[in-house]
Amino acid sequence: MSTLGIPELRSLLAVSAFAGVGRAAEALHLSQPAVTGHLRRLEREIGTPLLVRRGRTIALTAVGESLVADAYRIIAAHDDALDRARGRIDADLVVASTNMAGVGTLRTVSRVLAAHAPEQRLSMRFHRTVHLEKFARARTADVVLGYGRFGADSVSIGRVALDWFTSATQPRTDALVAFTAPCLVRETLLGSPVARGLDLVRESIDLTGLLMAVRAGEGMTALPRSHRGEPGLAPVPGFASPGTLQLSAVFSERIPRDVRHELIRDLRASLAADVA
Repeated sequence: MSTLGIPELRSLLAVSAFAGVGRAAEALHLSQPAVTGHLRRLEREIGTPLLVRRGRTIALTAVGESLVADAYRIIAAHDDALDRARGRIDADLVVASTNMAGVGTLRTVSRVLAAHAPEQRLSMRFHRTVHLEKFARARTADVVLGYGRFGADSVSIGRVALDWFTSATQPRTDALVAFTAPCLVRETLLGSPVARGLDLVRESIDLTGLLMAVRAGEGMTALPRSHRGEPGLAPVPGFASPGTLQLSAVFSERIPRDVRHELIRDLRASLAADVA
């Protein structure tokens, strides 16, 4: 009987979130061959390719996009059930992050936690904002990273500016590509004066699908400024930024005060470097 493994689905979501196997492997603390193996296992179970290579980048197939949408729901349900059944495991440090977090941000969290708790396993969980709010409320993650605020205990890491991007080879600025709701990036994009009167022609649940649509010339989108230099994308000249988003963090009581202060300091420095 064919099955979909949770580790394999986590790798698929990480590849989708970071639009690349190498960056996904780094975020998950796995080797690139391990992540590639997870993807191949999924493809064998399903019987069809999930990813296609487009020059230096990758894109999801139609089946891959559909599986990513299902994977968010499957992993969210799995994590909820596991947390209810076993509670917290002291050997694990759980980081729950938006799938739009920069690699530099996640690298900073991993470095600081590994330095202060080398004996504890680090578990990365990528979710959309709605589920991150649940992690923050229930305190089922040691570090929650996301856009917006997650209650009174949220710590502001900094503001992230959004820019307009279109295809580098087939630029189009008369139509919009956006993430599916609910999404703060989407809300900011659609609320921008630049977006008024433009049709929303494509929606995507994940970063890889969104990048694929923009690179194909379907329309323009808004992304954090750190995406300048993304292969196949080009900033739209002359368009005002659609706005900024607040990157916030919530920490559990298991993160000592000195480690928390170090995380906040280094995360702010990493964010400043990403958007410089």
